[in-house]
Amino acid sequence: MVRNTAKAIIEYDNKLLFIKKKLDNVGVYYTLPGGGQESGETIEDTMLRECTEELNINADVKEMVCVREYISSNHEYSFLVKQVHAIEFIFRCSFGTEDKITHLQNDVAQIGFEWIDISTVIESLQQDEVRNALKFPKTLRDFLIEYYITRSIKPYSKFIF
Repeated sequence: MVRNTAKAIIEYDNKLLFIKKKLDNVGVYYTLPGGGQESGETIEDTMLRECTEELNINADVKEMVCVREYISSNHEYSFLVKQVHAIEFIFRCSFGTEDKITHLQNDVAQIGFEWIDISTVIESLQQDEVRNALKFPKTLRDFLIEYYITRSIKPYSKFIF
């Protein structure tokens, strides 16, 4: 079964907001906020709900950045997760600066959230993956390279993994 998901790119003060996760076999790694669409929910509503659940913020969806397909069996953490086939809608979002970020409901393996300087993210992406101080799943790493370094992703472009 294919499931729709929504992911958020949230920038503030030259920093990017990540969900911080930890798994025994992987260690600490970072993902974008977001999650699965529920029945009867628009994809933008999914984005808003997930930002509320994971970060306790009232997000404002600005624009869709891209759509990508994710099939877990094709990726490095396939031994850890069930068979997942998802269509991911990635949005650029903002939030009211008066919102205090806290997490209401932890996702599986979530240990918190972290603001990371965009320059640090870019520097990390330019390093060899093995030496990389910041660990991202390969699909997210590839997306971040396309979005922040090569700048080849346009709104509504298709980015398939």
